[in-house]
Amino acid sequence: MRILSTIILTLLAALCVTAAVFLAVDGNIARLTGWYHFKPGMPLFSEENTNQLKDVSWMRIESLHDRIECTRKEDGTWWITKPFHDRMKQDAAQAILGFTGTAKVVDTLPLNKVTRGSMREFGVETAPHKITLKVPTNDGDHSTIARYTLGSVSPWFADAEDGENLLPTTYLRTDFYGRDKRIHVVTGNILSIFRNGLAALRDPHPLLFSPAQVRKFTITSAHDKAKPLVVQRASAESPWNITSPNLTGAGQDRVNNLIADLASLEAMRVDDAASVQLPAKPMFIIELIIEGQEKPTVLKLYAPFTPDTGDQMVSYATVDDRPVVFTLQAEPKVRRKGSYAAIVNSICQLPVLPEKAMAQILSGAGTVYTSDLPLSLEKLRTMQFTDIKAEDIERVALRSRFAPWPLRILRIPGDAESEVADTWMYSAAGHGYKEAEKDVVERLLKSLSGVPVAGFVEDIAPGGDVHAAMARHGLNAPDYVLSVLPRPCAVRTTLFGQDLSLVRDRAPRTYLIKRNADPTTGRGHWIGMEMGTSSIYQLSTKLTRNFSMSSENWKHRNILHFPMSALRKLTLGFSTAPLELEYDYIGETWAGKLNGEDVTPRINPHRAENYVRQLQKLKAFQWLYEGEPNATHALNNPVFYVRLDLELTDYSDAEAIVIEQPTDVDNVSLEDVDGSRRKLAEKMLLEEDEMAETMRKVALAERKTHKQTITIEIAPADNRSDKPIFYGRIRETGALFTLQFNDAQSLAGSILDM
Repeated sequence: MRILSTIILTLLAALCVTAAVFLAVDGNIARLTGWYHFKPGMPLFSEENTNQLKDVSWMRIESLHDRIECTRKEDGTWWITKPFHDRMKQDAAQAILGFTGTAKVVDTLPLNKVTRGSMREFGVETAPHKITLKVPTNDGDHSTIARYTLGSVSPWFADAEDGENLLPTTYLRTDFYGRDKRIHVVTGNILSIFRNGLAALRDPHPLLFSPAQVRKFTITSAHDKAKPLVVQRASAESPWNITSPNLTGAGQDRVNNLIADLASLEAMRVDDAASVQLPAKPMFIIELIIEGQEKPTVLKLYAPFTPDTGDQMVSYATVDDRPVVFTLQAEPKVRRKGSYAAIVNSICQLPVLPEKAMAQILSGAGTVYTSDLPLSLEKLRTMQFTDIKAEDIERVALRSRFAPWPLRILRIPGDAESEVADTWMYSAAGHGYKEAEKDVVERLLKSLSGVPVAGFVEDIAPGGDVHAAMARHGLNAPDYVLSVLPRPCAVRTTLFGQDLSLVRDRAPRTYLIKRNADPTTGRGHWIGMEMGTSSIYQLSTKLTRNFSMSSENWKHRNILHFPMSALRKLTLGFSTAPLELEYDYIGETWAGKLNGEDVTPRINPHRAENYVRQLQKLKAFQWLYEGEPNATHALNNPVFYVRLDLELTDYSDAEAIVIEQPTDVDNVSLEDVDGSRRKLAEKMLLEEDEMAETMRKVALAERKTHKQTITIEIAPADNRSDKPIFYGRIRETGALFTLQFNDAQSLAGSILDM
């Protein structure tokens, strides 16, 4: 009996130890029973287990002929540890974790209905993918929280319970709950990540970083003995600058596109470095300094080649933190066989769609090819001579060696609250400031915001002789000196606990521009440089065509400036007798004579007023130089004239009047229940005090007036256009201009009723 008791106790102890092992490994007691009661709609794994998915740090994925093991690092990235170390495709890891946490049972197939023949359809034995997930334990080991085998895609769809969508389903088997051989149908489908085998789980992107985190990168070319190309910035908001081999501006879009392309590089395949024979030297070495990383990331690109088994140019690449070799696409692949090739080749010959663009369409949009990466100074430097925003310009000064006086342009700020627009003033030919034509100024400002570069003439090396380089290209005696003053920069600061707005001046930008001749062709071209920089550029004429020292080019195109209240007489001189109209602004009445006859009853007041409004808005198509011969000759015999007799009020002797507000006004309530405001107004207007006398003078003062006559003469230009240009002249000043056909025709409009 004692022996029997010992045997029974031993068996019980072994059973308890076995149960403890299963519980420690799988976290469930179903391993002892070999069965788990699944119900449709219930999660595949318990809430306790799915809550631990965020802590999963180890996973194993097995197929029929392959197996990989992966671990998660402290920074959250997944890495494959077996069969060789490499970074895992991050979205694949997230897909596995997401599927595990959201899979719900749709149905369970009875075991007696599952036959050996039907197993192929379910795929859990013929094309399985077995997944095991583990979390770390306190004793430094791991505990399994999920294990299952994926089969084929199920033909059924499950209701997403939102009234609109359906969910795909997958056959699945799990032995996590015991020796359960049943096949389940669960929601979700992640089989696409295994489409190309487990090798597809390796991250095909050589680099893993956020473009905003890049602070500096260096490009070294094996075939270029010049200094490495260094591009850097202080922060994500700061602009990029090229600091080597020369200090020059970087094309912001070009650099940002390069960084985005490097982050998007995707390999066609990833191989163990031990199995690939690399060339002796890389073609380019790209070193990236990324914020938050202790060591720089180094990418090596090798020369492109055509493999024996393909017709597409590829190139190898390696990174310093992954012992693998990436096969990247170097050029787009173009099919060139049969009749299809003839169609493709003919389309590729079109100038609007070059061969490479067509190949990209055929091979798939969004692919980054190594041959297209801009890895040289010429491809990364800025292609803009200036980088000033048009809305950021406060003043402009243009000096020319061909003119004795500079051109100056300044902005008079408007008021956005009152919907008052900015006004531009100009000074030219030594005269004072006048209102400038807004369209002409804005055209210049727009050209300054992005002057295109036609080429690069010379880069002055650090420490080089800048003055000697300028002299070589004639910039020591430039044709134009352009100075631009940006608007002050508004910054905010905290002083003594208060948030204050400060204004910080910004230094003017000065550009030197010279017209030179090409020594070989003799053709002229413009070159220029910004003072304080080390690069000399060949410029496009898009900038210099907006340079003009002539006052007529900048003058406001409004021909007449007068208020309606100043009009006393309007005379329209036709080839016959003139029409003379007198205007009374107070009574808004018109009186007129034609050839000595009173035509007042025939005057249409609405037409007359509209005619004056047109005169107020009349714009010159172009102001002409004083004494322009063609215009002067045509206007010797004008076909029409308009004369305005004005009586203008003179405010030149007006003085600024300051009236101090009585202190009791501050105490007047908004409701003014007791009539305080009315009483205060009566006191100000009736009592004989200094303030009342001042206000009466302001209200009743009669200002001086002066009379002015303005006469516009019109004559057609000598041209044969369907809509000819007309010459115009202000007789009193001699100012010449041109009018478009429609504007000239409107001046001959009828004011009298027939």
